[in-house]
Amino acid sequence: MARPTSKRAARILVVDDDPGLLRLLTIRLRSEKYEVEPADSAARALSVIAGFRPDLVVTDLRMAQMDGLALLKELKRRWPSLNVIVLTAHGTIPDAVRATQSGAFAFLTKPVEKEQLLAEVRRALRTSGFAGETDDWSADFATRSPLVENVLASARLAAATDAPVLITGEPGTGREPLAKAMHRGSSRRDGPLVELDCPELEADAEGRDRLARSLEQAVGAPCC
Repeated sequence: MARPTSKRAARILVVDDDPGLLRLLTIRLRSEKYEVEPADSAARALSVIAGFRPDLVVTDLRMAQMDGLALLKELKRRWPSLNVIVLTAHGTIPDAVRATQSGAFAFLTKPVEKEQLLAEVRRALRTSGFAGETDDWSADFATRSPLVENVLASARLAAATDAPVLITGEPGTGREPLAKAMHRGSSRRDGPLVELDCPELEADAEGRDRLARSLEQAVGAPCC
């Protein structure tokens, strides 16, 4: 019997140094059942991001001290797979080009219509591979390391597809837990996860038969 799973809301980090606009964006997104963490500066955003682990960041472009473009570059340096939507009240073509070249998912000009914002948010989450995955898909990885977070983000993207995945690494680096996490985070989480210990499969006919039977069992399921 399939283990019951719970879905979680997408987590969105919203960054704006204008208190009124920050509150408005937060209310709009929370009204759509997103989990929102407001930050009134880029520095505040960077201080909470590891603990909040957002699926998406929405940031203003023009902010004091560290602006949205600098924040975008830092986010993409640490978490390349994290989508970032940039907002500005003074949008220009050069601004849009710089933001796009720095990795922004979308560049929107204020005032942003609610439906336009929500449409971009949904598109960004869909592109990132978020599909309301189970809370526990990556429970084996209790970490705040940007490197591990980036691996998990890439794994989540791959798990949302039917593409074959090869996980490489030295013994003890977590290949098997990562494969199991990807299975839990995939659309085939209720199907079997077939594990093959390849070194124990002999090169004779009997070993090849065992391999063939195992692969047949693995059709439609991840295999590690």
